[in-house]
Amino acid sequence: MSTVLAGIQLLPNLKEDHTGGMIDHSLQLVEKSGLRYEVGPLETVVEGDLDSVMSLIQSIQEEAIQTGADELLSHVKIHYRKDGVSFEDKK
Repeated sequence: MSTVLAGIQLLPNLKEDHTGGMIDHSLQLVEKSGLRYEVGPLETVVEGDLDSVMSLIQSIQEEAIQTGADELLSHVKIHYRKDGVSFEDKK
């Protein structure tokens, strides 16, 4: 399967004061996934096959709810190309 790039941005419900370190937990999941990634000021970008990336996104959402968020908005952008796309293609 082709490699994709996915930009992931998490936004907890702004009415909540406590989200249990949702962003830190999410970044730990990204690191443990084994996928290449870059953390930016507005989103984290991961590189991998589509199934692995989507599985990671699902895990992040589930973990965010388990660590204190009642509601979560996940903004995801996926760059897909038939022959694959990588970080090197974007530089």
